[in-house]
Amino acid sequence: MKSVFSVFLAGTAAAIFSVSALAQSSQAGDVPAKRASRQPMDCAKAKDKVRCESLNKKIEACKDKTDDVWRNCMGESGPAAKFSPPKARDCAKARSKERCEAHTVALDACKDMATRTEHRKCMAERLQVPKKD
Repeated sequence: MKSVFSVFLAGTAAAIFSVSALAQSSQAGDVPAKRASRQPMDCAKAKDKVRCESLNKKIEACKDKTDDVWRNCMGESGPAAKFSPPKARDCAKARSKERCEAHTVALDACKDMATRTEHRKCMAERLQVPKKD
């Protein structure tokens, strides 16, 4: 019983020592800083292929930049991916016809939004759900 406990204690001490040594070396600058991903994505598996290709073009254009300059470049370079709003559903088989029809009206009102963010904001404004207290 004592040998199992001493092995456990030695393993725990070694783990604590290695974690503290890693923390000290990263503070000293021995470990290279974690950089943002600069590898192009595989668009074959992506749900939104147009957006994936757009991001790959941005990654290629910004590959030589670092940190905040890279983030700014990724946010501003190249045209945004074309956004197409979702299609309205058939409300005949919906559980809540009122809610489905309200969603369809909101989709129709928000169909001219250029970006996904604008579309989501418009839909949220149109479909405000009362909060439960």
